[in-house]
Amino acid sequence: MKSEQRNIVTKKVTLIGALVNALLASLQIVFGLLGHSQALLADGIHTLSDLGSDFIVLMATSQSAKAADTEHPYGHGRIETLASVLLGLILIGVGVGVGFRGISNIMTPDHVVPSAFTLVFAIVSVLSKESLYRYTLKASKRIHSTLLETNAWHHRSDALSSIVVLCGISAQILGVPYMDSLAAAIIALMISFMGYKLARKAFDELIDTSLDHELVTKIQHTIEQNDCVNALHSLRTRSMGGQGYLDAEIRVNPRLTVSEAHHIAFSLEQQIKTEFPRIIDVGIHVDPLTEVGHDWVTDLPSRHEILDQLIRQWARVECSARIKSIQLHYLNNLVEIDLILPLTLANSNYQQKIDELIAEAAKIKYVGQINVYFLR
Repeated sequence: MKSEQRNIVTKKVTLIGALVNALLASLQIVFGLLGHSQALLADGIHTLSDLGSDFIVLMATSQSAKAADTEHPYGHGRIETLASVLLGLILIGVGVGVGFRGISNIMTPDHVVPSAFTLVFAIVSVLSKESLYRYTLKASKRIHSTLLETNAWHHRSDALSSIVVLCGISAQILGVPYMDSLAAAIIALMISFMGYKLARKAFDELIDTSLDHELVTKIQHTIEQNDCVNALHSLRTRSMGGQGYLDAEIRVNPRLTVSEAHHIAFSLEQQIKTEFPRIIDVGIHVDPLTEVGHDWVTDLPSRHEILDQLIRQWARVECSARIKSIQLHYLNNLVEIDLILPLTLANSNYQQKIDELIAEAAKIKYVGQINVYFLR
């Protein structure tokens, strides 16, 4: 999905969440105070922090949707990741604050029983937050957004905390002391744990942790199933803003032309992007099948150096000027040479001259097999 479309979806989902959070936080705080419920009040403060988180999401989405430029050739997806870290840290901070207040109330000798009407708003909170969770998570999977997924789980943590609020208020109304404050402390623990999980996931993305094993295995199978790929040498993946980046090294027949090898690599890249929409960037490096290492390649001369030596060797060979093209194959620690000659030389009158071309080229120490082809 294009970044513009992802941006539109993310903004829409986040704005809806912000409107619900604004209304819900107002109801929870007002009626938490009026109904003397520490748990409902704590849940309202939690919801109010969600509203701030929604604005962070909107700002991060706007920035991460910017196109790649010279200073940021891979785009701005890391902004989403950093925002996810911030959201996680906010959750931890809110959890600590709510927990401190709840424990303080438990240690206070006097306790006030919450009003029965606070149960209504606890139920409304559970239903609202669970609905937001399902709506946001569905959108995050559709556009492969880590940031939206983070916000979805934020809503789920709110729904779970509201269930604890409902249980705490109900128990204290039924005569069990301090349950309202205990519920507030439990909410704090849940909020902090969820914040830790979200921040940890985002940190993993910042240090380029691989994509999940199941997805990587499927991609590996797709590459290895290609008839033109003799082996998959390496496969590396990472995530940025919830979207996947992939680098792979494939081994192919060493005698393929550059254009055919490019066609294989490019076709694979497009296939991976089509079959796995989360992967938006694929880089495939092609190696000859016989290559077992790269060190020996640097020991061989460049094409320019080889051609210079061939010209010197062929200086006294009459038909050397009629060579149409020369192809080099760096194989097995040697350079194999393909000589392309005009079809007019393909007769016995020129055989001796062609043999001289081969013999002179073979005197160069790093030259291996020499093949001769004729072309119209």
